[in-house]
Amino acid sequence: MPTPIVSTPIVPTPRGRRRASRAWARAALVALLAVGALLVAPAGRAGDAEAAKSWRDLNGRVAPDLVFAETALGLKAGTKLSSLRNKSVVVLAFWLRDCPHCKRELPKLQALHERSSQSGLQVISICHRFPLKEVTPSMAKHGWTFPVARDPTGALANRYGGGRRPGFYVIGIDGRVKASNSLSNRVIETELGRWRLAELGPVPAVLKKARDAVYGRDYGTALRAAEAVGRTPGVTADVRSAITRLTTIAGRKLQNRVDRAEAWHKQGKTAAARQEYRGILAAFKGTSLEARAKTLAQNFESRAGSSKKGD
Repeated sequence: MPTPIVSTPIVPTPRGRRRASRAWARAALVALLAVGALLVAPAGRAGDAEAAKSWRDLNGRVAPDLVFAETALGLKAGTKLSSLRNKSVVVLAFWLRDCPHCKRELPKLQALHERSSQSGLQVISICHRFPLKEVTPSMAKHGWTFPVARDPTGALANRYGGGRRPGFYVIGIDGRVKASNSLSNRVIETELGRWRLAELGPVPAVLKKARDAVYGRDYGTALRAAEAVGRTPGVTADVRSAITRLTTIAGRKLQNRVDRAEAWHKQGKTAAARQEYRGILAAFKGTSLEARAKTLAQNFESRAGSSKKGD
């Protein structure tokens, strides 16, 4: 008869028991972290659905049209994006109220708005989900004054891909996307240059230097060049007409800069306002607008000085 095989129980040593205990603890920790990752949505994101999406590359295409039903801070309710074609360069900014990355990026949008909102640029920020009455106080806290529209369901963002916020698009005056998911200053300035040329209209070849300066936003240089041509003998009527048109436009640009300086002064940013006035004086020195610039700067200094004494 064969000898029966008897299995002998293996009794773990104290050292083995400690190893097994540590292994179980590690496995339990990994499981807990995995569950936590599923339960906790990323801070400042629209959730897992949005996190899985990406912004569409629409460069060169006509921008998908949007209707802004709920708006604030200067944007008219019911505005259609397509209605701005041939009128403005548009920057769209999709964002979230409580998104930390948005809070780091949107000051750049505010700077663009302050610099160019009266010179061909229309900023439209599109905030996801929250009612605007809850959004605008947060914007005021950060000093953001650019227009805002509400996207209650994400439908507006989805037309552009609905990726992680913030998402930016630059749209040229022809209504086509020039930069996708990018706030490119180079692209924006190129498109604003085209807008400025469209505002100026056609000019005679003799005013090419002035035209080039307008493209580069240098209205002082443009005016000096044009007025120098205007002083030469035998100037034709079309040249004089173009110079008159340029002078009117340059006067508006001067006033836009004055308005910006005055807004800063009201906000208590007197040093920035004074620097802007100095820039205005330097820009329009030697032009027909120099006297006007001097008068406005002197008036500012008088008021700023009085305000300082009152303090």
